Amino acid sequence: MLLNAMLHCVPTFAQSANETKDQWIAFNRAGAGNSNLQCFKPDNVAVSDGFLIISTKTEPANCSSIDLAPADYKYTSGFVSMRSFSFLYGTIEFRAKFGGGDHSGAWPVVWMNDAACQPTDPTGTDGSCKGEEIDIAEILDGNFERVNHQIHVGNFTNNDGCTAQVSDTSKNFHTYKLAWSEGTLDFSVDGVTTCKVSGKYVPSVPMYLKMNVFVGNYGGPVNEGSLPWRTFVDYVRIKEGARTLFEDDFTSGDTIYPAPYIPMRPPPVPWIRGVFGRARAHWKIISLLSLIGFASALPLFKFFRKAAYAKKASSDK
Repeated sequence: MLLNAMLHCVPTFAQSANETKDQWIAFNRAGAGNSNLQCFKPDNVAVSDGFLIISTKTEPANCSSIDLAPADYKYTSGFVSMRSFSFLYGTIEFRAKFGGGDHSGAWPVVWMNDAACQPTDPTGTDGSCKGEEIDIAEILDGNFERVNHQIHVGNFTNNDGCTAQVSDTSKNFHTYKLAWSEGTLDFSVDGVTTCKVSGKYVPSVPMYLKMNVFVGNYGGPVNEGSLPWRTFVDYVRIKEGARTLFEDDFTSGDTIYPAPYIPMRPPPVPWIRGVFGRARAHWKIISLLSLIGFASALPLFKFFRKAAYAKKASSDK
């Protein structure tokens, strides 16, 4: 039995369709340094025929994030995140078919971050984010027959994980499940265990779920002819034992809140800010040392100049 489940900003258990309003947020921003080829637009996220649909297409757009200054991009895609719900331990299950296909350049991922990232995620996670990550299902390097399960914790010092061989995830729906308990992660696809990660470094803080499709980078080179891509998610359920903590069957579009666009400017690089900050704080000392250095070098300069003149006079004879 999975114990110690807790909720953080908890919606009602066993929600009805009316109680799921705005429980997801569709981001309206750029990506990050390693996922910087697309703008995420709320218009690329829709609910139709009982599916959450994330569309990725060739479309010029301008956007920014806390990591990337405003810029023009060639592609747009969709990114949805739990808006306020987070949890500690439980079983996460979803059924999905990923958009793209082999060697398309699509990089779809369903993943979790620690809840400290949640408040700032609509514009890009800031320094308050602990950066603990669990990738439940991720397609890398354009290979849609392999599913990556992995963690990234401790500033990427622990990156345990596995890859599972499955039928083409762009042509077939699969049911993905993660059983998360203290010190252990059990991953499965279609009821078959595909990976187990154990250790003290397994995330032990409340987390929240995110679903999106990046373009290129870890998805491989972009095949322009393969666009547009569409990812379909049938449902998402989170349980503690038999008790449902969160559920969405995507029967209503009201479940998605479209984020407004907020222009962002990345903060200065910390080490540059630190260097110039320290320089300003100690400018008197720096100025004094500069003067001492100049005064010390002046006699030496005069000596070499005199020697140069003497050599020139001698050579002119």
